[in-house]
Amino acid sequence: MSEQALNPWYREPWPWFIIAILALGVTFGISILAIGIANPPHMVRGEYERLGRGLTDVGHRTELARELGLQGQLSQAGADWQLSLAANERADLPAQLLLIVQHPVNAELDRTTLMQRNDQGQWIGQWAEPAPHSTLIVQDLEQRWWISARLPDEAGDSIALLPRRL
Repeated sequence: MSEQALNPWYREPWPWFIIAILALGVTFGISILAIGIANPPHMVRGEYERLGRGLTDVGHRTELARELGLQGQLSQAGADWQLSLAANERADLPAQLLLIVQHPVNAELDRTTLMQRNDQGQWIGQWAEPAPHSTLIVQDLEQRWWISARLPDEAGDSIALLPRRL
């Protein structure tokens, strides 16, 4: 009988096939990890509380804005934002407000502007060019209430801000 010559393991194709599959798994795992680290999730704005395994929108800030009767008109006045705010008790309104321009996808396009009350009872803040499809949010510094609006596709005179959930 003749004996077949046995090749060493590294000259057989099957071990290399199995090693290639494992190497692809490690390579894809590392690349997915690198993509995840380079692109962290954006901050979720809104009023969410953990309820069970999910998040639930509770709407406390919106409800308080409705109770206060808050409504606003936001417009551009030269190089500034100009906000006219109506409420049940105008004397209770703060001297400073935050205007947040929030882009729905790209957090790098978000802008925050501090608005100061002037002598005419309006709030003025530095103009920041909003990206299309942004959400405009006006809130007090303590973040107890807010009113919001979507930026319209076509530029208009003013934007109506109402108490609504984000």
